[in-house]
Amino acid sequence: MKVNRVPTVVWLALIGSLFFSSLLFSTVSVAQENQGLSIYDLQASQDVAISAWVGDKSNPASSATFSVNQQVILNIEVATPRWFTGGTRIGSVEIPNVIAKQRNQLATNYTERKDGKTWSRQRWEVTLYPQESGEFVVPPIAVRVQVSAPDGSNVSGTLYTEPVRFSAQLPSGLLSDKANWFAATNVTVDQQWLTSNDDLQVGDSVTRAITIQAQDSLSILLPDLLQASAELSAEAKKNAEGQPSTRLYQVYPMPNRLTDSQSRGDYQSSREEQSVYVLQQGGEIVFPELTFQWWNTQKNRLETMTMEGRRFEVQHTVKSFVTMYAKGLSIAATLLLLIVLSVYAIKRYFKHRAKPAWLILHQLIKQREWGKIRLFIYRQLRMTNGDLELAKFKPDDQWRESSQRFQAGEQDSHLARKLWRTIGNKRKTNQSKRGFRGSIPPALPELERLLNTINSTSKADK
Repeated sequence: MKVNRVPTVVWLALIGSLFFSSLLFSTVSVAQENQGLSIYDLQASQDVAISAWVGDKSNPASSATFSVNQQVILNIEVATPRWFTGGTRIGSVEIPNVIAKQRNQLATNYTERKDGKTWSRQRWEVTLYPQESGEFVVPPIAVRVQVSAPDGSNVSGTLYTEPVRFSAQLPSGLLSDKANWFAATNVTVDQQWLTSNDDLQVGDSVTRAITIQAQDSLSILLPDLLQASAELSAEAKKNAEGQPSTRLYQVYPMPNRLTDSQSRGDYQSSREEQSVYVLQQGGEIVFPELTFQWWNTQKNRLETMTMEGRRFEVQHTVKSFVTMYAKGLSIAATLLLLIVLSVYAIKRYFKHRAKPAWLILHQLIKQREWGKIRLFIYRQLRMTNGDLELAKFKPDDQWRESSQRFQAGEQDSHLARKLWRTIGNKRKTNQSKRGFRGSIPPALPELERLLNTINSTSKADK
């Protein structure tokens, strides 16, 4: 009788299927065995631990009070006596009136020997910046972890930190919650000036750039100095593009560059500002100095930093000169036009009329017609009191001395005007008492003819 043998390939296939079936069964058994194991079971058995604190962990009570705007580091630490088998994720931190920012996206990993066991630890840092005085509570924060269980399986879940309390207060009576200041451990400032030309003219530009760098602070807390200066300027207004400007220049602020970085536990922040000033007027343009205050948390004192201003000489163009002095030029042109029109009107008025006596005397003195000047003054004397002797007009010695000089032929324009004014004042006094007769005494017909001759000669000269 012939026996059929099973092929070797069939035996191999049967053995392989039995092996994979047993492996699958063992995996399912382990999974079913660990179905009730959770992250909280590991926490209860101290196979995983979580903690959170601010300030000094070894002495938390002494670090519970901070300054307003001071950087407060919230530490979150997860530890296990075995090892982490997956990434750890931290939930968001939200506290009223506190700015929270996780600036370092990577945890600090290290090991620690404790009670004969080696613990693996992950420490995360979240920076907090309280914005006002008061008490603050950091709520429980969710932390997603995955660690190795004692049986070798992987267990993942979410742990929650205990609430953390701290307080903040103003570090100095010279500060307030609403004032523009910040807290840091070290601050540096750099200022640069750039001009479009060495010799500035109207239409050129001046660029002012300021960079503030602070350690243990946040970039959004650093002051915006150039923008604040433009808003507080007494001459500030809006130009056609909606940018702040003055009568001397138009301001075009560039977007600020805010940077926050972390390197080996050192937190650095910077704010870079830049404004372009397009010059609109000539002359001297002064850019003011800028100051700000900050609280030094390392030395516990208030410090003030000042950035010097700068003066520039700007040359005028014709257009800018007219624009700058338009009001003065318009007033001067109006006055000049009024003077020209007045002179023209006076000349036209006296073209067909007799000139006033004072104008005739002025013309005679200008022409140095001293004979006619004497006759003209004697005419004034005769019309005033009917006399022809100057010495008898007034009894005082000063008048007698002046009249003698004039009769002696002294050609002095000041002396002639002085005698004319003295006689004229007396004539006005007499006219106010008895009224103006408006005629020349018949005793001096030759003086009337002289006056008519002078008027005729003046008209012929024109």
